Amino acid sequence: MARKSPLTDLVDLHVHSRVSDGEYAPREVVRLAKEAGLKAVALTDHDTTAGVAEALAAGREFGLEVIPAVEISAEFADGACHILGYFVDPSDEALEAVLHEAREGRDRRNRKILARLADLGMRLEMTDVERQTPAGVTTRAHFAAALIEKGHVKTWDEAFDKYLGRDKPAYVHRKRVDPAEAIRLIRGAGGLASLAHPRQLNRAAAETEEWIARLADHGLEAVETQSPDHSAVLAKRYKAAAERLGLLETGGTDWHGRNDLSFRLGVGGGAMRVRYELVERMKERLAQRR
Repeated sequence: MARKSPLTDLVDLHVHSRVSDGEYAPREVVRLAKEAGLKAVALTDHDTTAGVAEALAAGREFGLEVIPAVEISAEFADGACHILGYFVDPSDEALEAVLHEAREGRDRRNRKILARLADLGMRLEMTDVERQTPAGVTTRAHFAAALIEKGHVKTWDEAFDKYLGRDKPAYVHRKRVDPAEAIRLIRGAGGLASLAHPRQLNRAAAETEEWIARLADHGLEAVETQSPDHSAVLAKRYKAAAERLGLLETGGTDWHGRNDLSFRLGVGGGAMRVRYELVERMKERLAQRR
């Protein structure tokens, strides 16, 4: 359950709804963010902006600023990353075309995952998986939920650690958009691009900073420095890289609403403090560009 924060200027710029792999409908996400005492929230569903309209309407209903956003899955030669796009126009045709192809790629991948799970003795029907996401994009998280429902595993983490995680027996690679292309599409849709949870680049510190600089050359304007995925040491390192490159620092909980996670909207485990002044700086950066 959401808990009200004693601070009134906090924001959460990385939140998911049922439209991708979250637990709650966009309207409920916004309601919970309001109850948590947040001043703004960004809906960043995976490879889709389908929940943005509902979230914006809920923002007007509950009196909470909602930032239209998306999290694009990208890959480079020997790895992958996620690019967050803030203040994007959901009706942008070029962006929607690439997101549509990404969703079709997920569909092809999902059929292969079903086959691999069956080979491992864990037969599921696609309806078992799609039932976990009645409104949107089917991801590996929904396979995990279906495996739990059928009694094949006990937890989401067990599903990924044993079967669905990268290089595990049921993992299937999915072709994703190039990071530079993702940034170009976000900017073309009027948005601001930020690298999500850079720790998940799975690179040494120096190489991670090289990647951030390389993405900045392609138009990246921010780095997610505050995240429950980051230790204090990593957060400090990413902050230094952002300052050196003149990038904004974004932050968010990557909240999905699962009850088995110990962090909350806006504050993560309790230490996160992403303030509304960041949203103002993002708007200023966009206004300068325009």
